Amino acid sequence: MLRKIKIDWAGLARIQPLEHPFPPPERIFPGIDEIDPQRFPDFLDEIGLVGMGGGGFPASQKLRAAAGAHTLVVNGIECEPGLTIDQSVLLHESLWVAAGAVAAAKAVGATRMVLAVKKDSTLLAELALRYGEFEIVAFSDRYPAGAEKLILEKLEGRRPPPGVRPYQLGYLVQNAVSLRAIGRALIDGIPVVERPLTLAMPSAGFHRNIIVPVGIEIRQVLEAYRLPYDPCIHFLAASGLMMGHEADPETAVEKTTLALLVLPRDAAWREERPCIRCGACNTACPLGLHPYALVERIRKGRTGGDPFRMQMTECFLCGVCSAVCPSDIPLVQQLERGKQCL
Repeated sequence: MLRKIKIDWAGLARIQPLEHPFPPPERIFPGIDEIDPQRFPDFLDEIGLVGMGGGGFPASQKLRAAAGAHTLVVNGIECEPGLTIDQSVLLHESLWVAAGAVAAAKAVGATRMVLAVKKDSTLLAELALRYGEFEIVAFSDRYPAGAEKLILEKLEGRRPPPGVRPYQLGYLVQNAVSLRAIGRALIDGIPVVERPLTLAMPSAGFHRNIIVPVGIEIRQVLEAYRLPYDPCIHFLAASGLMMGHEADPETAVEKTTLALLVLPRDAAWREERPCIRCGACNTACPLGLHPYALVERIRKGRTGGDPFRMQMTECFLCGVCSAVCPSDIPLVQQLERGKQCL
């Protein structure tokens, strides 16, 4: 289970500037100076944009659903342990992020633009210089503060009802890297053929934020930085410790790949033990759900009924329940199975 690994990030730089270990892509189509709101969702399909915060949902569909939204939220909170790519993009490629945000806001008719980031005085001061027309709102750096539901809870002053999506409340929430991709296409004519990500090997004191071509093999990325990866000793976690998964070195980097972490294999897997009914998973769940009760129902095939379906609909598989479980029960993997029953 990735969620149980304890990594010492001490001594590693918190926010690294972006590096380009591979040649940047060439312009494929002309940039667009004027944004036609009616055509903008089609433009997102043309550049191949999906949600680059990890969800991978087609950006055009999200934009169409949010037509008439009053607020655009740039989600740059990024609280996955060790990941700093969103913050690096916000700081070092603010021209593209701001351009993408302004274009998306114009397309849906939003008159308010909010930049949601971690509560960090140095970061906030730097961002204020780069995003003068945005309202900057600081959030806790405790995982999973970047979840849409929790962002809306702070902005609205109350948690949205179960099943309610941001666009139904007048919000369009977009990840910072997604907006960077929009701005990159508008200004430079480059579609979504590259992926900013965090590359880290904590045991070697290595941490970088880099931009790689979409479709490149993970093995090639590791070789570019000469990381001493040994499949017998290490394993690869793609997209983070909490919501990520193990990847093969021959796997291709996708548009939704947030990070590549090289971690010790002997710390990765633990044997499941019986539940001791401590309630830690209930207490830790950011939405107040009851993870083990849900898992019991899933394992017994009792997946009917509105209460079960309502809780499963709310769960966004953050992995906090698995991380705090003293019995190493793979709760989030079981909850992922439960999602298939909806």
